Amino acid sequence: MENEVKNENDKKSRIKNIWKSIKKLPSAIKIVLVILIIALIFYIGGIWKSVITNQTKTTKLGLENVGELVTQTAYLTIVQDTEEHREFFDLFEIPFTQSRQIFSYDIQVDASVDFSKITYEIDGNKDNQKIKVKLPHAKIYKSSIDNESLKIYLDEESLFSRIDLAEHNEAMKQLTEQGIKDAEANGLLKAGDENAKKLIETFFKSNGYEDYQIEYEYI
Repeated sequence: MENEVKNENDKKSRIKNIWKSIKKLPSAIKIVLVILIIALIFYIGGIWKSVITNQTKTTKLGLENVGELVTQTAYLTIVQDTEEHREFFDLFEIPFTQSRQIFSYDIQVDASVDFSKITYEIDGNKDNQKIKVKLPHAKIYKSSIDNESLKIYLDEESLFSRIDLAEHNEAMKQLTEQGIKDAEANGLLKAGDENAKKLIETFFKSNGYEDYQIEYEYI
């Protein structure tokens, strides 16, 4: 404690001695010193203000952690008509050998966007605040059949021509493929793209970029 008090007194004493020395200087030298001090302050201030950053690039806002995200879902009911019959040497159909099944299933088709492939640059210029986003188009993520939705409209089977398991599986495959085609034809992927944009816009606004204009470019 005594040492601290002594050091503080020594510091004050040195300051007083420096101040007394300055007072003894001629007026001309004092004026020069004041001018030098002012010039030094402006010089340091100029150094501090010489570095201006108008553009920044942000890479850790969390979009890369989203991964594959479903952005749109289509629900469809697809009717499948499967027929099997016997022919006589490819000349004509043999009577009473026809088997036929007509049934439907509800199908769910999901479109997704891979958010891990999204990149973006943020322009912090006050006169032109914008975010450039590069992203992939939506694609078919998966399709699934609701087994509980089965409806049978016709189920006729001949002893001479039966629809076997392989043919039934092929019919189910065609049903799924038709569901995907119908979903795409009705704008599933386009809606997936638009919803991805809305999610990205909401994400940036929630992170403090409400006034920024967002530009999109597909990769």
